Amino acid sequence: MSEKRKFMRFDVTIEVEYMVPGNGAPIEGISVTRNLSREGMQISVNSKLVPGTELEIKLRIPEDTAPVYAKGDLVWVDKTDKPEMNTESNGGIKFTQMSPFDRNRILDHVYKEWVEQQIGQSTEPRNK
Repeated sequence: MSEKRKFMRFDVTIEVEYMVPGNGAPIEGISVTRNLSREGMQISVNSKLVPGTELEIKLRIPEDTAPVYAKGDLVWVDKTDKPEMNTESNGGIKFTQMSPFDRNRILDHVYKEWVEQQIGQSTEPRNK
């Protein structure tokens, strides 16, 4: 299977709040990123959600008081084999709306975290 992503994904944890806009009872949740890129992220989502659902998103960058607001489309959902036992599924979100300023704030944070992870890996003692 070939890789379809244009941008590198980073294994960085950021708190995410999401909500499905609409007139009915809102579906909302709190999760954390499993990975994040310039165009999207993977998080755990309410198992009632289906691909194509539009989400309003609030990301909270650690040590930054102002949240990042965005919109995104749920592009895929990895349902569990036993949905009655789990209320959450992994989902992939593609960002559809985010200010360039906020996108840069997220990417700056992600890059700094990634660099720290790389430095930590390179300084760990190796077993001989």
